Amino acid sequence: MNRISLLLVVLMAGFFSGCAHVISNEAMLAVDPLADYAQVKQTPAAYLGKTLLLGGLLVDTQVNREGTDLEVILFTLDRWGRPLGPDESGGRFIARTDRFLDPELFKPGLHVTLTGKVVGEEVRPLKGVDYPYPVFAIGELHLWQSPSRIYGYPPYYYPAYPWAPYYDPFWDSYWPGYNPYWDNRPVWRYR
Repeated sequence: MNRISLLLVVLMAGFFSGCAHVISNEAMLAVDPLADYAQVKQTPAAYLGKTLLLGGLLVDTQVNREGTDLEVILFTLDRWGRPLGPDESGGRFIARTDRFLDPELFKPGLHVTLTGKVVGEEVRPLKGVDYPYPVFAIGELHLWQSPSRIYGYPPYYYPAYPWAPYYDPFWDSYWPGYNPYWDNRPVWRYR
């Protein structure tokens, strides 16, 4: 009976280790559960120093002497931290770090998940309009290897619909050559 119990414990540990959040527990402890992005966007000065869990679509990477600025469109996150789709509160934000982040790795179109401390607001031109960006100092950052599927079938439906990538023209037009079993590997990560 002890061998069966040990085998069950090992199998369960292996199963649940694949279901961990992409941000470490230490970084998650710093996140303020009462701070809401929509409120931070309205009045960033009232939330200075508060840490939020954020994620979204990477739009631009700007490198300068002080470090790197990532321009990100806010997405909702699933329980593991993967960006799913545009957030209703919407908007863009700037994630700033004093480290050099290579623009060839942080290409527009990829997704990021991060913890960010509110450090202020910055107004930048966006398509001819002055747009106020909340600015966050990056605490921990996870770059996803491939964008999540906003359109088409969600990843958890994939084994139930094996014909999807082969017979669905909608799928092929958005995700040619997509392999869902490899999409959780990070390209780059720092803590």
